[in-house]
Order: sequence, then structure tokens, then C-alpha cells
Amino acid sequence: MNEILLLKGPLVERIWGCNYFKNTLNITESDEKYGELWTVSALESNESVVINGKYKNQPLSKVYKEHPELFNNPKEVKFPILVKVIATGDKLSVQVHPNDDYASKYENALGKTEGWLILDCDPDATIVMGHNAKNKEELTKYIENDDYANLLKYTKVKKGDFYPINSGTIHAIGKGIILLEVQQSSDLTYRFYDYHRKDKNGNERELHVKKAIDVTTYNQKEEKIINVFNDNVETIWDNQYFKVNCYEVKDSLKIDYVEDYLIVSIIEGEFIIDGIKLHLGDSFIITSNSKDVIIKGNGKLVTTQNKKG
Repeated sequence: MNEILLLKGPLVERIWGCNYFKNTLNITESDEKYGELWTVSALESNESVVINGKYKNQPLSKVYKEHPELFNNPKEVKFPILVKVIATGDKLSVQVHPNDDYASKYENALGKTEGWLILDCDPDATIVMGHNAKNKEELTKYIENDDYANLLKYTKVKKGDFYPINSGTIHAIGKGIILLEVQQSSDLTYRFYDYHRKDKNGNERELHVKKAIDVTTYNQKEEKIINVFNDNVETIWDNQYFKVNCYEVKDSLKIDYVEDYLIVSIIEGEFIIDGIKLHLGDSFIITSNSKDVIIKGNGKLVTTQNKKG
């Protein structure tokens, strides 16, 4: 029997947030500076809730724990994927994420490999992607001299670009960008630099420079950047943790068979599942052993398939 879990995720206030979720997505009336919508999350801090069917009003972590058959009885104790929509009214901190080994040893958490799909952006929008230091000594010197202008590599972005970000990569989202982020289920971030910004209480956010230096990698191979609106591709990233596909749908999309489970996120257009209209900012999970699932609508979908279970 096919089972689809429609999810509603929480909005998360950020110092760099904006009014996108109020003025464009119309999912809140608050004037708070929300920066993130966690559309698929089983992290206790900001968890998604099922809004349909027999598991209605249950958090995703509870369904995952109590009904493993819906996820093909996975090996992972906790749900391994996190999906967000991010909207920036200012630039984010310069940061890096650890790999699984480091995160497990020092933080009792998963590492963080993630990917960004640019959904919209200002004409001059940029991101930080990578750095110019050849080794740990050079990186430390750049930081001690506060020389981020020469340390960081900046990239101009455009709608439809997909950026893979492996753990150990120095990165930051710039101002005026809307993106879909697909990542390991971890909220672990080490900040190098935050422009000396202060929060509403007048405090600068915590930095984690020593740990950030410890986990940064060097001479990384540059990933090919795929544009989902211009390039004729289906798979936009296939890494050791998950596989990300993008589909353009005209009237309907048939999913023949889902062995484990499949996360579906809407990035453009309108779709109807269980009689509920879904748009950008909505995600759902097609559960294990579902066959011949018909997704009706017009637009673009991103699917994420976990690979670790």
C-alpha cells in the first residue's frame, strides 16, 4: 500500500533573514527575520510534522522511530537527511562543516555534506566557495591577519545553479539569494568569521576558529556546476550520502517503485497530493515499497534518495 507523508516544517529566525516567507511564500504573518524553512527535518530543535493520513500531527522523528517499515527498516537510528529553503536578507557567516569522523569524535553528531540549488537571486548575488590557502599554516596566517578578502573565493550565482559542498569546504551564502539546501541531518557549523555583527541583544555570535581550521580541506577538486533550468540532466548530484534528481513535470510524473523512501521537494509550480495543493516550500516523503505513484501538477521537483541505509 502506497503511503505518502506530507510535511510541514518550522520557520527559523536568523540574524541574516528577511521577509521572504511572509511576502512571497505567504506562510507567516510575522515580521520576524526568518532565514530558513526546514521542510524535511527530524532534528528535535526544528522538526517537521506530518499533516496528512494516519500519522497526522506526528513529528517525523516519531514516525521514523515507531514505523521503520515505512523507510525499509533502515540501519540509521535517526532520520539522516535535512532539507531547507533558505532566504537571505544579508550575507551569512563564513563557515565550514566537519566530516563524520570528526563530528562523531568531538561533537557526538553527524558531519555535514550539503548541496545548494539556487531558486532565485539578485543579479549581482555571490557566494563564498573555497579558499586560497595551500595548507593549515597559510590558512591560520590569513585568519590572524583578518585577511578574508584574499583568503576567500567568491562566485557569482544564477537561478538554477547547483553547488555541491563537501565537508571541509569553506563557504557562505551571500545576500539576496533563495535556495534549496539538501544535507546530512546535522546542524553542526563552525564559523570562521561573521563580520562582527551583533544580534538583537548586542552580542556577536560565537566563532569556532580552532575547530574550523582543524576540519578545513585543501586543494579540493572543483565540482562541475549544473544548472537545472538550462542543462538537460536528471541527476544533479550523487554522493556517498544521497542522490539528488530534478524533474520537470508537465501534468504528471509517475514514480514506478520506491524501494527505501524518496523525499520530494517542490521548487516551482503547483502540485496536488491527497487533495492538498503544494508549492515551493512544501516537501513530502514517498514511503518504502510504494508502486506507481502519480504526482499530478506542473512545475519542477527535486527528489532526494538516502544512500546510507
